[in-house]
Amino acid sequence: MAFPSMLRPAVRELASHVRINELQAPTHAFTVNMEGEALRIPYRLYYDPELLRRELNKSQAAARLILLCLGTRHYDGYLRQECLQHLLKSEASWVIPYLVQLASEYVVEIAEEVADAIGRRNPAALRAFVLENPSYLATLNRRVTSYWGCYHRHAYPDRRDYPGAKALAALGAGMK
Repeated sequence: MAFPSMLRPAVRELASHVRINELQAPTHAFTVNMEGEALRIPYRLYYDPELLRRELNKSQAAARLILLCLGTRHYDGYLRQECLQHLLKSEASWVIPYLVQLASEYVVEIAEEVADAIGRRNPAALRAFVLENPSYLATLNRRVTSYWGCYHRHAYPDRRDYPGAKALAALGAGMK
């Protein structure tokens, strides 16, 4: 349920390869709408990082993008960032929720990369995502404010300069 229905057969196949020795099953998910479909994306995944990297190295096209998206939900922040860097090269609209979610998380270096890249995405795809997900984006905005206020206010005295806030502002700019 974390990907559009057209991708679900490939997702089931790939997930069976990376779930081997899963450290723990995902317990939380967030829901977004993508082109009329509700997607339930796990908040964190606990796959063996090296197993996921091996699968990424031998996968191509949509299969690789699916694994990169799953990697952005991984518990290891370094692996999340590594997957993000590759995922940013994709123009597929269905990767947008995986990118946007990273803007609201606590690793500021990852949020910086999202903030830098979000404005280069297809404006029509961003606009469609924003229009379909007002509640989700309001939650992200609250989360960004919370992380900024608790952990990053000293480094970014003006909330608008905080990378998560910049990324969400870029999404809003896509509405114009």
